[in-house]
Amino acid sequence: MKTKILNIFMLLAVAVGFAACNDDTEPVLSQPQGGGVTQENIPEAIVLDKDNPAAEAFTLTWTTPQFNVGVVKSYRIEVANSEDFATTASVAVTSDTTYTVTASELNTAVLEFMPSVEDVSPIDVYVRVRCELNDDPSWVMTVGESYKVNVTPYPGEYPRLYVVGSIQGWNISASNYFLRDRTGENVFTGELGIPAGAQFRFYTELGNWDTNTYGSQVDDAGVNITLTDRNYEGALVAGKGSWIFPTDAEGTYNCTVDLTNMTVKFEYAGEYRDTAEDPGTGGEVEVPTGCFVVGNINNWSTEASATEGQMTETEEGSGVWTGTFAMPDSGDGNSYFRFYTQLSNDWATGSYGAPNPNEDGNEILKIVDGYAESELVEDGQGTFVIPSGTYMISVDFNTNMMTIELTE
Repeated sequence: MKTKILNIFMLLAVAVGFAACNDDTEPVLSQPQGGGVTQENIPEAIVLDKDNPAAEAFTLTWTTPQFNVGVVKSYRIEVANSEDFATTASVAVTSDTTYTVTASELNTAVLEFMPSVEDVSPIDVYVRVRCELNDDPSWVMTVGESYKVNVTPYPGEYPRLYVVGSIQGWNISASNYFLRDRTGENVFTGELGIPAGAQFRFYTELGNWDTNTYGSQVDDAGVNITLTDRNYEGALVAGKGSWIFPTDAEGTYNCTVDLTNMTVKFEYAGEYRDTAEDPGTGGEVEVPTGCFVVGNINNWSTEASATEGQMTETEEGSGVWTGTFAMPDSGDGNSYFRFYTQLSNDWATGSYGAPNPNEDGNEILKIVDGYAESELVEDGQGTFVIPSGTYMISVDFNTNMMTIELTE
């Protein structure tokens, strides 16, 4: 496993620099003596764990080379994908003579040799320590022996540009919609499912409405855009203006956001599909489907609705769904809700709402002898209002009708 390539050499430029002193009595830097790895703890193979980035990958200990004059020395631990170290990646730099390389440090270095940071194929790499003067990698004075190890990395992450807007509920703290910079050139690309009339802007980091934001204009106001042949190309600014898509432009788009040239491009790629991804794994998020009551029964949380609001189909494929729910008091004696057939972060997708909402978006149902019924409006977001209590609720998607019956 171990391949000794102990190459001790002097940089000609360094030697000449010292020899060219005006005072002939000045000492001349001569070839260093000794130095090299004396103890190594590198296994033949390492599988790096993403859940333990601070775990020890291996520890190296080495002796310091001795020079005939005082010099400032540092040590660089580096890896390469070939024995000749034609291409290297730096793991760490230290002034000590021992260092514990963490899983995260080794993973970052190894991924430089992979075709993609998402590639987790095992790879043989070579590890060594080299001595440098004045922390300058171009002034290499000694190179120690190298060690071969097979490393299985874990997936890295490309820089992300997050989509924040009606697509994901205007949540500045979390977004499952993002583009990636796969080139390292500050150009973010990816597919984005854009519902009809969607409004959104971009953030390089989440958590603050006023920083790291890029939009259609500086002012915090939406800008209606016009598509040409179902495509759009325009300027990008560091601001909070959002793009508002036409109501007839729903679809999936290839998006390109260039933060260097400050441009944005949306190119139609096909019919709409939800492009939400798990921000941890980068995989597509599974969107629950069926029929769900969403309202103050589950704090208007689509995630909670999967368990606290899920209805049951009376027979597979019947299109009729039922459930009994304790509809809680929202503080005014009433409970508020509407229905969804899928639980994405897009409030306008899969919604069935009240047919005649007032200016507040609510329709107060009249309960007679504990019973009420109403039409349902597909894609509608009108909210039903009923007195708090326990109800059996039925939804028939064949007729788009809803009935409720007070049970307690």
